[in-house]
Amino acid sequence: MLQQPTRLTLVEQVARQIEAMIESGDWAVGTRIPAEPELMTQLQVSRNTLREAIRALIHAGLLKTRQGDGTYVSSSSAL
Repeated sequence: MLQQPTRLTLVEQVARQIEAMIESGDWAVGTRIPAEPELMTQLQVSRNTLREAIRALIHAGLLKTRQGDGTYVSSSSAL
């Protein structure tokens, strides 16, 4: 049976790119990820899109925020 192609939202695309950076080892566990302005420039997305993607990865357990300090990698995979 044929499956319908799935279209990813921009937030999902950004989240997958960040997740790929973590899983590939570019950002190791305990590493602070780049600041929002830098990520916004690299990914060419708005602040809201980036924040939603980061929130999704926090919920998945990949990232953890420390208020006033930044966002850190807390796990190497969502599993």
